[in-house]
Amino acid sequence: MDLSEQKQRVQHREVEFTTAIEVTNLQFAYSKKSKPILDIKKWQISKGEHIFLSGPSGSGKSTLLNLLCGTLTPSKGKISLLEQPFSSLSNRQRDTFRARNIGVVFQQFNLIPYLSVAQNINAAVYFANKGNFKNTKEVTAATYQMLNRLQLSDSLLHAKADALSIGQQQRVAIARALINDPQLLIIDEPTSALDTDARDSFMSLLKDVAADSTMIFVSHDEAMKSYFEHHCSISQLNGSLGNSASSSSKDTTNPMQERV
Repeated sequence: MDLSEQKQRVQHREVEFTTAIEVTNLQFAYSKKSKPILDIKKWQISKGEHIFLSGPSGSGKSTLLNLLCGTLTPSKGKISLLEQPFSSLSNRQRDTFRARNIGVVFQQFNLIPYLSVAQNINAAVYFANKGNFKNTKEVTAATYQMLNRLQLSDSLLHAKADALSIGQQQRVAIARALINDPQLLIIDEPTSALDTDARDSFMSLLKDVAADSTMIFVSHDEAMKSYFEHHCSISQLNGSLGNSASSSSKDTTNPMQERV
């Protein structure tokens, strides 16, 4: 079996794994003439762990997320997801892998405004093409169930995305990210528009519905760290560009461990 055939099989088979994310000797720069904004020697996250990743605006958090999602590729080094060689896949293969295995909640939610809630969620099912659902009735039933878990009314199913409140859009974005049962969930600054009470409610729901996924939760708000057992800062990951630490820990005041 040649390399291209092996890569295609990565996209289609369900695999057992213990390491959800492994970053090795990663460097990234936006041009060959610029200095790397990321330089991560080693970062490893085990299956099922929920990680809080912090850092100020412009520190490289979003760039790291784009690398983990496959919309950017490393200048050097490699990224393995679910113990598969993610960063070495082609653009199309990474897109397929992402659709089937990664749920993403963007800061601005990125719902398609002129589509209904149901259509936004169904789009994720369509692009994943995992075969989880036999027909549209099963998709609709799963969507209703997900909305109920997120405490959203069934009446919103046919509402246009741009008619929803910020809080409703946020929960629909989570439903879209989770509808395909992703192994990995990546969440970027989702609480920036919420007050404290709404944030607490959101986090409680998120931890519940994402219990079976590995999760990276990114925020510049250090107060969010209290919701997570594992946490690290982007500066700690960027060992050779800043601190000497190179991976994350349960306690950011302690020396970093090679495993999260």
